[in-house]
Amino acid sequence: MAFALLLIGILRPPALAAQSACTDISSVDFRNRVIVARRAARPVFYGVFNGPAPDGPIRLSNGHFYDWDGAPRTSNRNTAPDWLTEIDRDLVVHPPQSSGVRVLSLVRTHLTGTGSFTYIFGFTCQNGDVTKVFEASGQGLKLRTITDSAMVVDVAVWAERDVHASPSTVVSLHYVWSPRLKRYVRSSSNAACPWMP
Repeated sequence: MAFALLLIGILRPPALAAQSACTDISSVDFRNRVIVARRAARPVFYGVFNGPAPDGPIRLSNGHFYDWDGAPRTSNRNTAPDWLTEIDRDLVVHPPQSSGVRVLSLVRTHLTGTGSFTYIFGFTCQNGDVTKVFEASGQGLKLRTITDSAMVVDVAVWAERDVHASPSTVVSLHYVWSPRLKRYVRSSSNAACPWMP
């Protein structure tokens, strides 16, 4: 019996052995998890400062992810990191006809320059898996309010001649929970910021 357990431990890596079915989104350890920011099917240029944040994996360890400029998602451990992504907000809401949604706001700060990006993710447990039900990202993004059935996200919008520190406009986008779709859907226009969901 001990040999069989040892063999299972060898054949099944510890990371997989430690994972269990998602039944309660509030118990998922997002501080030590890889979150993948979606890639645009066809990248679109919305202006120098407008548009989504960088895509790809965010490998959180104790709530932090350090990243280096250069080749995508590679690091030169001999130099200080260029970017730090941290969990800014972490809360659970209970939309109608859901098992609960975990909303995370992550801020990606440029340590060797200026500026930052914000990612807002929503996750729930569906069929035993952690499932993403919302994602928005960009510069000048802020989760203003959230309730069990709705959220408001403020988005800075830069005109062509705006300097980085002074966007022309801040638009408030409203999202509501759709019990039928089991995700958040926009209930207001996003005409000023088409990169947003």
